[in-house]
Amino acid sequence: MEKDYQLTLNNNNDTHLHGGFIGLSKVVWNSEIVSNKILKFSHVQPDGTDGYPGNLEVVVTMTLNTKSSGGRIKGTFLSIDMSATCDEVTPINLTFHPYINMDGHDYGSALDNKLTIFDYAGYLPMDPKTILPTGEIVKTKGTPFNLDVSRIGDHISNVPGGYDHTFHLCGKSGFVVPAAEISSKDLKYRIRILTDQPGIHVYSGNFLNGAKGKNGAVYDKHSGIALEAQNFPNAVNMPSFSQLYFKNGGRIQEKHYILVFIVNFIFYLAFVR
Repeated sequence: MEKDYQLTLNNNNDTHLHGGFIGLSKVVWNSEIVSNKILKFSHVQPDGTDGYPGNLEVVVTMTLNTKSSGGRIKGTFLSIDMSATCDEVTPINLTFHPYINMDGHDYGSALDNKLTIFDYAGYLPMDPKTILPTGEIVKTKGTPFNLDVSRIGDHISNVPGGYDHTFHLCGKSGFVVPAAEISSKDLKYRIRILTDQPGIHVYSGNFLNGAKGKNGAVYDKHSGIALEAQNFPNAVNMPSFSQLYFKNGGRIQEKHYILVFIVNFIFYLAFVR
């Protein structure tokens, strides 16, 4: 028997965003130092939190590795494994939401960073009011969304509000592949992100508004870029998008595996449902 669930409307009182008022980025997680290279976070969201059915148990494991990956990439790796279980049928779309400025956390604007999205089929246009995808996947050729070793600030003036869009990656389902690379303006420092997810969301820090950071730094608009590997946003309302549900109330694991190639960056940590 079908049942409707009303989620909390925490964005302009008409949209549910980032898991609601008590999303996973707004709670204190349990933490465990597994070893000098492994850190584990866990959290339980009780049934009914922000309108979601079921008791949701989430585990995030971060592993630091300085070895090369099959001889192809040498550097420092941060592997991020996300898994969740639930005792009811519920949608789930976990992601990792770091703010990155490859020119330094106190440099100011991150629009001088250069960004490449690898092997993608197009981007997902969004409704300007709800900031949710419309359900379309649009080719990027000849648009400001054609991101191929582009300075992020080169075309942002042609994107109303700034980048806040998901790109449809062409990687084979279940396989970890390169998704994006971001570098400092002099190309000295780079981060390559690999994922098994179908999309990567590019957010240009459009709503940063003077948050205080380390050593007195102030993070204003566009001070950081977020690259979020995930399933397509609003998939629950878009039949054409792949769905992420726990089926039949069972404890079926939905797992994200994200591998981040790190050279030199500082991030703000947030997990988002």
